[in-house]
Amino acid sequence: MKSRIGLIGLGDIAQKVYLPLLSANERVDIVGIASRSLSTVDRIGSQYRIEGRYGSLKELLACGLDAVFIHSPTETHYELVMEALNAGVDVYVDKPLSYRLEESEQMAQYALERGRLLAVGFNRRFAPHYVEAKRWLEETGGFDLAIVQKQRTRQQKHHAKLTLYDDLIHMLDLLLWLGGTAAIDAYRQRVDAEERLVSATGSLVFSAGDNRAKSDDEGVEAVTAVGDSAAQLVSSGAAAAAGGGIASSSAAAGQFSMVRYAGADLERLELHGGGRSAEVSNMEAANFYTPSQGVRSASFGSWDGILYRRGFAGCVEHFLDSLRTPDSCSIRADRVLETHRLVERLADRMLVL
Repeated sequence: MKSRIGLIGLGDIAQKVYLPLLSANERVDIVGIASRSLSTVDRIGSQYRIEGRYGSLKELLACGLDAVFIHSPTETHYELVMEALNAGVDVYVDKPLSYRLEESEQMAQYALERGRLLAVGFNRRFAPHYVEAKRWLEETGGFDLAIVQKQRTRQQKHHAKLTLYDDLIHMLDLLLWLGGTAAIDAYRQRVDAEERLVSATGSLVFSAGDNRAKSDDEGVEAVTAVGDSAAQLVSSGAAAAAGGGIASSSAAAGQFSMVRYAGADLERLELHGGGRSAEVSNMEAANFYTPSQGVRSASFGSWDGILYRRGFAGCVEHFLDSLRTPDSCSIRADRVLETHRLVERLADRMLVL
């Protein structure tokens, strides 16, 4: 039986990604769409031959949905998600859950209490080259160093904290997906006179053994941070011991950076460890290195669509697979709260240079 799906919010992400994916998916019926712009609803409804055309979530939910995809502005997520969950409908929502951590936590908790699935669209976890790079390093025990970069050619118009939530969150979630529980080792950012983000750089230390093979009696070690950058465990918020000198830990490290005035839009991942290195550029091309075998390159076929290459197709399929088994969903809201908490902690540590 096909799942009855509705969408609310018909902006760029819905039109470029989710409507094309869902309309072509034989597992679902799009039974309704909703937006405050009724002209947009009519245009999209005619384009995709969707009969249910509404101006509110309340009307959309009355269709009898199995799940709703929410692609409205982040500021509206809390109200819409809670309304859908209260109606007993599973939800897929764009990242971030909210710009306010307390709202993100409340949504995740309410979904658990209602026994409903609330999933967050972290598509990079399903990008094929990222999946392959993770698997390849795990074959030899995991990475020692992960480096992620996301450079952009223009600033966002709003406050730096919202840019962390809108854009840098992708790289932070990628690091936590790759390495597990992490601690902030250092963070620096630059903003302009209007407090818009110019650049952000930082490093994380992963809990010892999270991404590498370890013996049964090996526990998680505290991190000794350099200078004033006392580490905070993302999962618990507990501060690690801070001291001077050089950082020392048996755990792996992660580095991230974003520049908003770069010469080109660029996304890059590097993983190093266990005698292997992996390098992925823009989710499109990957190189895998070993000392004995040199480099192996991987790319996509000419028929592989961009939504597959960037992980959106896999993300949607995973959500649909999880509708009847929410416990299997790796992007369930409570399981990606660490990413939101990490963004919040970075925002709390802002040092304007």
